[in-house]
Amino acid sequence: VLVNHAQGNCFGRRTARRPPRFVNSNLLMESNFLVEHSNRFSDVTDDGKGFCPICFEEKEISFFYHHESTENFQIKPCGHRFCKDCFSKHVTTVVDSGAWQVRCPGESCKYTLSARDVENILSADKYEKWQATRNTSFRERFMMNDKEMRDALKVDKRVETEVKRREKRKRLQKDMEAAEAMMLRENTKKKKFHFRHFRHGVRVNVALMSAHGPRQKTGTILEVNESSMTASIIYDDGEFWGFAPLTYIHVLPQNEASQLPHDMPFLTNGGEALLEEEVLEEEEIVEGRRVMAGWINGDVYPGVIASVNRKEKTATINYDDGDVWDKCPFHKIREEQSSLKCCPRCVVIIYKYDGCGSMTCLCGENFDWKTCCTIPPKLMDELVEVEVNKRENEAKTDMKICSNESPP
Repeated sequence: VLVNHAQGNCFGRRTARRPPRFVNSNLLMESNFLVEHSNRFSDVTDDGKGFCPICFEEKEISFFYHHESTENFQIKPCGHRFCKDCFSKHVTTVVDSGAWQVRCPGESCKYTLSARDVENILSADKYEKWQATRNTSFRERFMMNDKEMRDALKVDKRVETEVKRREKRKRLQKDMEAAEAMMLRENTKKKKFHFRHFRHGVRVNVALMSAHGPRQKTGTILEVNESSMTASIIYDDGEFWGFAPLTYIHVLPQNEASQLPHDMPFLTNGGEALLEEEVLEEEEIVEGRRVMAGWINGDVYPGVIASVNRKEKTATINYDDGDVWDKCPFHKIREEQSSLKCCPRCVVIIYKYDGCGSMTCLCGENFDWKTCCTIPPKLMDELVEVEVNKRENEAKTDMKICSNESPP
C-alpha cells in the first residue's frame, strides 16, 4: 500500500508543504527527471531510439513500433507502449497484491485495463486467479486481510453499532409513517387546503423526525410553493427546512399573522458534520483525551479535551490547529478517527502513521483520509447483512429448541 508521506497537519486544515524527512534532495531531483521522461511514452530521440516508461532502457524505434514485434505491448485506448517483459511484471505484481483493477502505469493515465488486456499478458493460471479475485464480494476481499489488522480495526464492534443504528432507523421510520398517516387523515377531513392560511409570517407547528422519534417544532413560514404543496420554515431554535410538506404543517390558532422575529438566527451551513465514530459517553469524556470534536460552524476537527463542565455538559476543546472552544457540547464529541481504514476500492486495510490526508492505494485509488469511511459503505452493507442473517438463524434455532423442550 502506498501512503502519501507529505508532512503537515494530518487533517489538511493548514498543511505545510515541505520535502519528506530523511530524503536526499538530489534523489528527489533525479526522480522528478525520470517522471518527466515517463510521461512521454516510448520517447523518441534524435538517433531513432526510444525509452520504455517502466525500465527507461533505450531501445531501437522498431522495437516499439514494428507491427510484427512481439517484444512490446501497447494499450490501445490510451496509446502507451511498454516492453512486454516490463509490463508483464507490472501486471503480475499488481495481481499478486490482491488488487482486481490494473491501471496503465503511464504517468497521469487513469485507464483501467480490460479483461482482454490482462488475459494477453498473464499466464492462464494467473488470469484465472485474477478473474476469481475480481468476482469475489467486498466481504471476501476484506477477509483476505491479515487477522490482526482486522481485529485492530474493531470490525465486530463497528458492525454491531451499525446494526443497532439501522434497527433504530427502521423503528423511527415506522413511527414517522404512522405520524404522517395520522396527519394526512386530519387534513383530509378539511376536504381541501386553504392556501390563504399558509403565507409569509404565519406561526405554525411542524411535525418532523428527530433522533428521539416524531415530534413537533414551532416556527414561522418564510415562503409557500403551491405547486409542490411545500413551505420554507424557519424554526424558533434557528433551524431551517426548505421543503416542509403542507400536510406536516398546522397553523397556530393565535398570532397567525405574526412577523418573523428579527433576532432569530438563520442557519445556512447545513448543520453539524456527521462522523461514523460513536458519540462518547459522559464518563468517557475526561481531560487530556484526544477526540474528534465539532466546531461552531458544524465541521468536525481533531483536538484534546482541556477541561470538562459536567453541570453544563460542555467541554473545552483545544483543536490541533490552535483554535479553542470552551462550550463544546458533549453530543459533538466523538472518538478519535482510527489510524486504520480500508481502501474504498479494493478494501485493503491501510495504516496511516504520518503525513497529510491525501492517500493513494496500490490499486490506484486516490482518497481523502478525513472524509473516507473506516469501512466502505458497500463492505459495511455486506457485513451487516451477514450479521443480521446470523442473528435471525440463531433466533430460529432457539425457537426450535424451546418448542422441542416444551411439554406436550
